[in-house]
Amino acid sequence: MNTEPEAGASRHLTKPPRPSRRAFVFLLASIALIHSLLIMVWVMPDNPTRQAVGAQRLADYVTPYFEQSWSVFAPTPRRGGENVVVRAYVGDIKKLDRGKVSPWFDVTADEDARIKYLVNPSRIHTATRRLGGNINAAMAKFSTQQKLLVRGGYVTSGPDVLIGRLQKLNRSGPAGAANITAFGTHQEMLTRFLSMYARARWGRDVTMVQYAVGHRSVPNFNVRHDEKFLDVPFTYYAFGWRKVIGASDDAQEAFEAYVERAPDGQLRKATSSTDTKSDDTKKADD
Repeated sequence: MNTEPEAGASRHLTKPPRPSRRAFVFLLASIALIHSLLIMVWVMPDNPTRQAVGAQRLADYVTPYFEQSWSVFAPTPRRGGENVVVRAYVGDIKKLDRGKVSPWFDVTADEDARIKYLVNPSRIHTATRRLGGNINAAMAKFSTQQKLLVRGGYVTSGPDVLIGRLQKLNRSGPAGAANITAFGTHQEMLTRFLSMYARARWGRDVTMVQYAVGHRSVPNFNVRHDEKFLDVPFTYYAFGWRKVIGASDDAQEAFEAYVERAPDGQLRKATSSTDTKSDDTKKADD
């Protein structure tokens, strides 16, 4: 009598996947690999590989859904935060003592409050941080004299006058032509954004905006238990008054749909020269 157990298929035996399933898994893995490679090339500093792929091709693929910044990776991750505050002037820019001025409004703090419990907030709510971070990076390279120029008002003369004065002070080095060009681009973008924001908050009669861009750094590791990041005060770069940059009706209406209108009675009469200094009354290089 044979007492050995009969050989049979193990209940733990795994059946090989069907060819169609293998092909599907291979397709997903290939897509993930290609996507990862494209993102890697996107976040790289400028190099031959990036140039060979093409900056525009990369931008078309990555933005707006997969955008990444090199600053989120080591060895130089972001170690701070940005803040933007703004106020507005309503009235004729040629008759400053007859207009009205709004109080300062913290745009970034308002955005933080509105997205506090949102899992997937709109990208517009991070706009001031991005714009503020870009302009702070440019401002940090400026000399004291250049920063004083930025504090002046440029309403009737326009931004080109400011750029010319900055270039006159310094055309080389970290604060030179390349940085000034970058600053000019970022300033125009921030002025345009805050122009639409101010008109959505205080009305379409706003003719000038003034803003300040703040930065604070993460406390050092050795004081992490004593100092909290949110308790660190912002250090601000102040900007003089700027003439609002108009937008299309569609763009302005989009801002009005998400910006909360200011309560009635906020605007006060501009009675002092400190409320509405223009490029005619304050020239930093005079």
